[in-house]
Amino acid sequence: MNLWNEGYEELEGVHCLAEYKEQIVPENQGNPFIEALPNRLGADAFSDALFSAPMFRPEFLELEVEDRIELSQQIRPSFWLPFPSHYDKYRGLYTMIKIGYQSRNPLTAVYNRQFAIGWDKILENGLDENGANIAGNIPTAQSLSEIGLSGMGKSKIYERILKQLFPQVIHHHEYKDRKLLMTQVVWLHIECPSQKSLSAFCRNFYAAVDKILGSNYYEKHGEKGGTADNLKGRMVKVAAQINLGLLIIDEIQNIHRAHSGGDETLINFITELVNTIGIPTIIIGTFKAMYIYKNSLANSRRGIPASYNENITSFLLEDSWDWNQFVHGLWDLQYTAKYTPLTEELKATMYFHSIGIPDIAVKLYMHVQQKAILVGGDERITVPLIDEVASKSLRLFKPISEKIRRGEDVDLKKIEDIEPDWASFNDYIEQASFRMKIYGKLAQDHARSLQRKDKNTILEELTNFVLNLVPNAELAESLAISVYNATGGMGDKQVMFKQVAQLALESNHPVSQKNEQELKDDQAISLPKLKKPKKMKPPLDEEDIRYIVKEGLKKGISAEEALEEVNIVREWNDFLKFCM
Repeated sequence: MNLWNEGYEELEGVHCLAEYKEQIVPENQGNPFIEALPNRLGADAFSDALFSAPMFRPEFLELEVEDRIELSQQIRPSFWLPFPSHYDKYRGLYTMIKIGYQSRNPLTAVYNRQFAIGWDKILENGLDENGANIAGNIPTAQSLSEIGLSGMGKSKIYERILKQLFPQVIHHHEYKDRKLLMTQVVWLHIECPSQKSLSAFCRNFYAAVDKILGSNYYEKHGEKGGTADNLKGRMVKVAAQINLGLLIIDEIQNIHRAHSGGDETLINFITELVNTIGIPTIIIGTFKAMYIYKNSLANSRRGIPASYNENITSFLLEDSWDWNQFVHGLWDLQYTAKYTPLTEELKATMYFHSIGIPDIAVKLYMHVQQKAILVGGDERITVPLIDEVASKSLRLFKPISEKIRRGEDVDLKKIEDIEPDWASFNDYIEQASFRMKIYGKLAQDHARSLQRKDKNTILEELTNFVLNLVPNAELAESLAISVYNATGGMGDKQVMFKQVAQLALESNHPVSQKNEQELKDDQAISLPKLKKPKKMKPPLDEEDIRYIVKEGLKKGISAEEALEEVNIVREWNDFLKFCM
């Protein structure tokens, strides 16, 4: 890569002069924008390029307390371990940029025709039935949503990939003995504005372009008003002029806080950038952003971008390769006077408190080391020490982690970046028409949601099983449906079999007799369409009066006596003191 930053140190991003490389794929051949991109790395080279850790030397362990504490603070900004899923993202991103440029070859007539017509007019007219804009060009751009928890490195992985493996700006001078004075901005990262307006979004775009090119687009266009069409037309023109290869829009969940119509206006514009203009786009956000396309574009004529994919990332699983490699790599960065080997108990404790979120685990490990160093002695890391530090340094996170460990739902309205509401999430997945990849604990949970598509089969299996335990088919079907509905079809199948068996053994309710016509109707209806039984009552709390009375009856005492035992019912003279 022929770097070109000399004399342009005030500009952000890596600049280089174009060096053209032979392409294997025919669609990529003869396109200067594609041939100037760096070669794709293999998995091993990718891992070597992105891995980083703070410098560690044995003599560091002999330094003073404050020096070692300062060294431990370098773990979080410096430690980065690539996962196999990160290479998947790199592969997808690399392909996305190349395919996006296939329809924007500067040597073709249609490329120049688009500038002659005007990008504002192209944007206004959209695409015809063949997917071509009014210049006759068929955009090849793709789009991707990266959704997940804070602390999982959603933004960081793309930042590291793009900054370390791609130049940001390529300067073209000559291509195959032909003058080609063009600037190619390979990628651009902007944040979805907290102001939530289209004008603020455009201003963020101009400011980002000016930082890397030294241009004055913000001054020329940033403060100009106008209609939404005017705002979009000006920004699209700039994006086309700089030959933008990829636009990354971060913090996309801000759209959900937008004023009336703000979310749909902005998302429609992002869709138009992909479908009509041909600029690949990656949007990054928390779980609150997951339903953006479904909610904002449900009635849009353009709909979801034609080539749309979605990556969803949740907690690392405790028994996963990713978590084990991560915690082992992290553990080696130990600045205590005496090294503490990583045991299964220590590893389990780290996972318990971090619930598989790398950023939380790194922060906890840093604080644990610092506490051990300050306390002194042999400075060993122990389970009680981790528990003590976690109780203080993670106290704001503790209510959330406890709910998750108990399997309780987390209120996304208050904690928007922990995990999606499963009822709407599973509906969302089942209805999705685009390609979706799910990583981490969420992938394991999602596997159960797929059982919904096998409702008939599961109900039949449960019914056939419980028929061995109850006297007739009607009761068997009723119990099977009850267990299935109690979990929304998402329960573990083995657990459902245990539950239906328990209900069958505990059931001593006679089956109501049906008339002849009802029996005929039942035979004509498939199992899932059977009349639903009454909803199963949830177990009573031990402090519930109904529970107390029920337990009293089992003991052979009256309801009044049972309530007197727990001081709910009192003697009449006990209340006289309140009247004195």
